[in-house]
Amino acid sequence: MDMTVHEAYAPQLEDDRQLLMTEPMQGLLSFLLIEDHPMYAEGFRSAVHRIFPKASLQVATSGSAARPLLTHQPFDLVFLDINLPDVNGLDLLVDLQNEGIWQPIAILTGAVDALAVETARRRGALGLISKRSDDASLESICSRLLAGDTVFEMGLSHVCPGETLDDITSRELEVLQKLATGLENSQICKELGISDSTLRTHLRALFQKMQVPNRTACVVKGIRLGWV
Repeated sequence: MDMTVHEAYAPQLEDDRQLLMTEPMQGLLSFLLIEDHPMYAEGFRSAVHRIFPKASLQVATSGSAARPLLTHQPFDLVFLDINLPDVNGLDLLVDLQNEGIWQPIAILTGAVDALAVETARRRGALGLISKRSDDASLESICSRLLAGDTVFEMGLSHVCPGETLDDITSRELEVLQKLATGLENSQICKELGISDSTLRTHLRALFQKMQVPNRTACVVKGIRLGWV
C-alpha cells in the first residue's frame, strides 16, 4: 500500500518533533531560512522578527551552505525554498531524511497548487508556505507548525490587486525578471533592445499594476508572488 513519508515514519516523526519542540518553546526560538534571493530573505527576516521578536533566524543561500547547519544544529523550524542555486529543495529534503537528519522543515514556494502540496507532503515536509503569505497568515502557519501540526492548505484568504499575471504583459514580466537580477536600467535596455524611455514606461506600468512605489518593492513583490 502506498504510504506518505509521514505515514511510514509517524512514530519517529512524532518523537523527533517532541524533542525539538518542547524545550525551545520555553525560551528562544531558532529558525533557519534556506533562500538564495537576498531581497526576499530580508523581507522574510523582517516578517519573522515582527511575529517572533525574540527568535533567532539564520539564513543559508544554498543547499550546500545549509547542510552543516542542518546536520549539527537543531532548529525549531526550517523554511526551505524549492528553487535553490545548487539543488531542488524537495530533493534536499529527501536526501536529509535518507541520511537520518530529521529537522522540522516547511517548504517555501511562490506557486501553491495541488501538485506542490501533494509532492511536499509525500517528500516529508511538515508544511507548505506560500511566499505570498502576509504576516497574519505566516504567524498562523508557523504557530501551528511549532505546535506539531502539519499544514498543507491551498490558496489564500484573498488575492489583492496586482497579485495576478492577468494584466502584466510579457515584456513587463521580462523587465521585472531583469530587475530581479540586479541590472541597472542601461543594462536592461541593452539586453532587451529597448530605449530608456520605453523601459521607464514599462517600469511605471509595473509599479502601477503591482501597486508598489519603486523597483526594490517591485522585485520583492515579484519574488513573493513567484514571478521571478
